[in-house]
Amino acid sequence: MPAMPSFFRYLPRYCLACCLAWSCFAMGMDRLSLGEGWRACGAGPSAPAAALHELLRPGQLLCIERELVLAATPSSTQLLVLSALASSELWLDGALIGNNGQPARQAVDERPGDIDFAIHLTPQQLTAGKHHLRLLLSTQQAPARLASPFYALYLVDRQDYRAALAWYRLPPLLLAGALGAAALLFLALTVLYQRQRHWAMFAALCLVAALLLVVELWRSVSGYAYPWHLPRLYAVSALTWLFSTLLPLYFYTAWRLPRWPLAAAVLLACIALAGALPAHFDARCWLMFLTGLAASLLLNLGALWRRLPGSRGGTLIALASCVLFLLTGSQFAEGGFALVVCFLLLPLCAQLLAQLLQERSKAARARQLENQLLRKSMQPHFLMNSLSLIGELNAQSPQAAETFIEALGAELRMLNEFAQQPSIALTQELALCQNYLSIMGTRLQQPCSLQLDGEAAGITVPPAILLTALENGFSHNRYRHGAAFILRIAKHAQTHVLTLLMPEGEARPHAGSGVGEQYIRASLHAVFGESARYDIEQQQQGWLVTFTLPAVP
Repeated sequence: MPAMPSFFRYLPRYCLACCLAWSCFAMGMDRLSLGEGWRACGAGPSAPAAALHELLRPGQLLCIERELVLAATPSSTQLLVLSALASSELWLDGALIGNNGQPARQAVDERPGDIDFAIHLTPQQLTAGKHHLRLLLSTQQAPARLASPFYALYLVDRQDYRAALAWYRLPPLLLAGALGAAALLFLALTVLYQRQRHWAMFAALCLVAALLLVVELWRSVSGYAYPWHLPRLYAVSALTWLFSTLLPLYFYTAWRLPRWPLAAAVLLACIALAGALPAHFDARCWLMFLTGLAASLLLNLGALWRRLPGSRGGTLIALASCVLFLLTGSQFAEGGFALVVCFLLLPLCAQLLAQLLQERSKAARARQLENQLLRKSMQPHFLMNSLSLIGELNAQSPQAAETFIEALGAELRMLNEFAQQPSIALTQELALCQNYLSIMGTRLQQPCSLQLDGEAAGITVPPAILLTALENGFSHNRYRHGAAFILRIAKHAQTHVLTLLMPEGEARPHAGSGVGEQYIRASLHAVFGESARYDIEQQQQGWLVTFTLPAVP
């Protein structure tokens, strides 16, 4: 497998490190939570205090208050951040400090506020000591089936909040852009080069992941009025279901496992069941995504059991993704999903691109070798001499001419067939050589033979490498009394050694350019890489040509 381009090799780890830094930075923001200790307005200090998520319900107008005690005056401007499906008014020490929408007792009178709302408070407003905080909250348009429309209320330093928000937005935005570009790239590659189902699946995976990140970031980037929160959650759930379904289907099509419609139906049913459980939106998304990851891991384990190429790497990626998601997926898209997408899709993207480069390189090399073989084997002088000999034989012995024509036709047919294959059985190569020596014996009017010493079964070779060695022998030597070639085969545990002994004849001038030896070395490298060797040396009895090939199990 060719070396992966450095950009794709290091991109996954860069993105993963960036997302990890983003999550740690956002979670490490120092803030004062104010979700506890609230009482109904005017209830007095003796009334029991409760948390905001216990007090706030859909379809109500609620007035609550609490005491805020600060140990020291802050040195910089603070933000009072409220996240809730509500319109609100906020009062500090009896003064109105901000409003978000317009609270009301009826839904028609309420003007919905934004789901996230922040108020700037100066150090003069937050001096050390006790302060009184009052909220007027209206949830007339909040969905009735929600347990609580409240999410968060906290006090945080403005600079820390802005920095955390920037780190929160930047990595997933970059990741969404990279996934969108990858989706377009793989869609184009699928149409132009790789018309395979799993390439189209991967393009769809990248597109769905990018859309899911964009929908998730919609809240923090641009904000929206709180009635839009539920449609956004439905969009996140739908995209999560789609991604969780496409992910195992990608591995299923990539490994070309059997029973495609049945497996697709089972996967859809399992993920749909996880999404239909009576749980919170985030919990359902978490379960759907975990189901998709688990199904992907099982498919990779099946491919590993069948010893499919690349299954080991796919299994490790799927297993590590499951573990990473279990460790970081508590906030789903805000944490676990983005991390797993970095760890899962980007290495798969690099793997597919490397596979494409490898396949195109192999295809180009195969075409080059095929053209070399055909050009080399259909030499003009070989055909001209053969045609001249047909004319002479036809005048002397029509039967001999017919036999020669049949042998020449068989040689050309075998060459044309074998040239389209990267490797052939040694027995096929020997048949090609025997037919060639029959042709040369007829041309020279002398016996030409190939003796075999050893067992040829179970050995594969690039097409026409022995034939090329024989042709080189006839090109450099004039055999006036025929020629007997000997091929010895030695099988070892790790290698097969083929030794071809070519007798020495009268030296003849040769104006070749070494194309034959170039073809032998190039074809051996294309099939066996660096594991094969080709050596030739001159001895007293003639020339000794040795092919050392790896023993393929």
